[in-house]
Amino acid sequence: MFHYFYIDNQAFACMKKNYIKTHLATLIVFFVFNLSYSQNNNGQLTVIENNDHDHNMIGCTLPISNYQNRVYIPPREWVQERLQNRVNPCSSIEVTYNGFPVNGPEQQAFQFAVDIWESLLDSPVTIRVNANWTDLGLSLGSAGPAFFTEIPSGGANTLYPAALAESIVGTELNGSNSIDINCNLNSQYSNWYFGTDGNPTVTQYDFVTVVLHELGHGLGMIGFGGRTGTGPDFEGYVRRALDLTYQPGAQYFSIWDTFIDGQDILTNPISILNEVNFPDPSDIMLIAITSENLTCNAPTAMAQNGGVRPNTYAPSTYQSSSSYSHWAESGFTSNVLMTPTTGLGEAIHDPSNVTLGFLQDMGWVLCQGSLSTNDFALEDINISPNPFTESITIALPPQLANEEFTASMIDINGREVFGNIDATSNGEIKISNLSSLSNALYFLSIESNTSDLSITKKIIKK
Repeated sequence: MFHYFYIDNQAFACMKKNYIKTHLATLIVFFVFNLSYSQNNNGQLTVIENNDHDHNMIGCTLPISNYQNRVYIPPREWVQERLQNRVNPCSSIEVTYNGFPVNGPEQQAFQFAVDIWESLLDSPVTIRVNANWTDLGLSLGSAGPAFFTEIPSGGANTLYPAALAESIVGTELNGSNSIDINCNLNSQYSNWYFGTDGNPTVTQYDFVTVVLHELGHGLGMIGFGGRTGTGPDFEGYVRRALDLTYQPGAQYFSIWDTFIDGQDILTNPISILNEVNFPDPSDIMLIAITSENLTCNAPTAMAQNGGVRPNTYAPSTYQSSSSYSHWAESGFTSNVLMTPTTGLGEAIHDPSNVTLGFLQDMGWVLCQGSLSTNDFALEDINISPNPFTESITIALPPQLANEEFTASMIDINGREVFGNIDATSNGEIKISNLSSLSNALYFLSIESNTSDLSITKKIIKK
């Protein structure tokens, strides 16, 4: 049985917020949740629109500020090669543009961000985005899943965001051509940078970066943690009711929440859903959400962060529009897209392996192949010669020397040109008889037969 939870195009918006400039006024965002529920004769939950209920839902804001951070993280080589050679993407993201200037730079930059996500995630179901170019006041942009649902393979009371749920199940779940992600961008902000080369000035916000971030929330980088009550009697909560609001006795949580840890009295990490340690709701839960010690236990995300648990944003002063549903600003081995802040001049066009690893752990299939849950540096694998002519040798690091591997080669169009190559002894994989291959770029996929390790490397035939 599927439980559907729908949010209209102004609802469940998640935007980033920059709190560095403390003089900024707090931006309060109200969301409208427009549904009630009833069971049909088949026992499945039917979504019925009802515009009479107003709820203050999960949300994050990205206010306009003077914070500057000149940095450019380009799309990863795999994505650049696919975009430059116009290779068919691994997923299809269809965008309905509302209010955007036709064929203008705004729409082109938005589409560039879409193209990047299409080359990162593999989905059998079209992901549909409703994009609105509209006045958002002091906010730059917003986005979120259009609905949440249980899925047969998910855990009890675990809700999945629309696009992820449909990707896992393999079919649309809320009607044909239904929207999966709603996204709003501020048409009244006058200092956007709409280029796709990652070169904004320190007086501009990079539009591609903001769109990539907001679509990341729509794809699943968002949790249910929040605060209820009135000060000084606030309580923290994670579980929500069928309409996604907090109510006494609420039982539902998101797939994101299942990977978040707080700390017990001995500072040991423990699931935020453990009601023995974190009654829900309670002041104890609020302390956890504002402890600056929330972490993510998703195994692939951890491995891609050097074996260290990524920090989830949990500032000591609860931020109703940003806490809990972002990575923290520190504690990462690389720049990451999904933090609560962005800056003028900042262009991040890759979500990082930490974020992709978390998406993989939540259930997404990655276009480049599965990221490793083993903690070792990819550069420890040596491929020589590269460029090659007739053969290559893959030398494995000592900690992997005893594992059995299979390798395959894929061309730029995604076709396998050489497959099922088994490793030889002494920690090496030798591939011969490659002289017949055309001179071109290839991707070498290496998969362990004894663990979940999977690696993709770029190689060139000359």
